[in-house]
Amino acid sequence: MANLGTTFKAEDHDTEQRGEYEELPNGVYSLEIEASDVGPTKSGTGTVLKTTNVVIAPEQFKGRKLFSTYNLENANEVAQRIGQQQFAALCRAIGLSEVSDSEDLHFRSFTVKVGLGKPSKDGQYPARAEIKTYYFPDQGNVPDPAIDAEQPRPAPANDNRAPAANDNRQQASRPAAAATGSRSWGKRA
Repeated sequence: MANLGTTFKAEDHDTEQRGEYEELPNGVYSLEIEASDVGPTKSGTGTVLKTTNVVIAPEQFKGRKLFSTYNLENANEVAQRIGQQQFAALCRAIGLSEVSDSEDLHFRSFTVKVGLGKPSKDGQYPARAEIKTYYFPDQGNVPDPAIDAEQPRPAPANDNRAPAANDNRQQASRPAAAATGSRSWGKRA
């Protein structure tokens, strides 16, 4: 047991449920890393860096969080190469050429393009906002934070229902074409 040191009264606090979390809209954001953690990959055969990024601009999204994971070491060479390239881009966007402790990345602003990613292949997780591009101050190409005028429509979640029956009446003519041995798109192989 742990003594709270006071009596907490739940009825004195707002308990309104805010509903489903909405992803950050596509756009250019200024971020900073407020927390990081280095640990093993899910399989235990590599190392990942997980960062908690907080939006500092545009103002209407200030304080919102965006999470990133970088494969620093991975048994899959492609995953490792991509992870290291992304981490190098983060370091360059922040202005660091060497990093030995993830805390060196904390509270340094950087600018990125955020876009909606893809849902998980198994359909378990919906598409999430993710960093698509890092902007580098040494190239002078850092745009001002702004939300894109047009936003993508997120794909509906996989609800695992069977697809609706196709009531397309053109299917009745297909057996006749197959019976004659002809195909409208070319010859049989």
